Amino acid sequence: MGGTKPARMQDEDALWHATPLHYLPRLLASGALLSQGKLAEAGDGVRPRPTAAGRVRRLGLAGFVHLSLVPRTPLLADKRAKGYPHALLRFDRAGVLALPGAALLKFNTKAWRHRDDFVPVKGGEAMAALLEEHAAGRYPSLEVLAAGGLPLSPLCRELHVASEPEAAWVRGLLGEGVVALPRGVAFCLSPGLFPAGSEPDLTPLVAYSDACRAAGAVLPPPDLPFD
Repeated sequence: MGGTKPARMQDEDALWHATPLHYLPRLLASGALLSQGKLAEAGDGVRPRPTAAGRVRRLGLAGFVHLSLVPRTPLLADKRAKGYPHALLRFDRAGVLALPGAALLKFNTKAWRHRDDFVPVKGGEAMAALLEEHAAGRYPSLEVLAAGGLPLSPLCRELHVASEPEAAWVRGLLGEGVVALPRGVAFCLSPGLFPAGSEPDLTPLVAYSDACRAAGAVLPPPDLPFD
């Protein structure tokens, strides 16, 4: 469990989603990534990045889960540099693109351009053409959108963390039955997939997992900075 994996930066079969590590127990317990809109409805303490929430709503994209085509994004680099531990989820690209309501977005929402640039691109032919443009070097921040939510099973293939202390924390959760990996998901220690970052302080995470074990249930996540 949690074997070291080599980095695969150019993986045409994959899509990636980064999540704050302290949200991982709730994510595994719920079994799905939720859009910003669905997170608000759930009210279980998991919230979107504050700096992005307003932009996403104003652009009409709060109903989608956002995924990237590469693991090392500028966003993840920024969080790692600030010492905010994150995990990476690797999804099957073809399976996600085949979901009802799947779409592409030419730019990450952090890139303010004309509003028309943030209209989701839908339809097989249009999406295939845009992916070809991305492969040719255009739209480097291209995102894939999953409507509403994205169940981990059966499309999530791997869960990656960046360091041995983070891996040990996850192994503790899994080994003591606090949470479980969905069927078919491998747990991997993959430092090469992550941008360089500051060593995170895992003390609040350990306190959280201890509280979950004591309660025999996954508690609402702690209010830790991640943005």
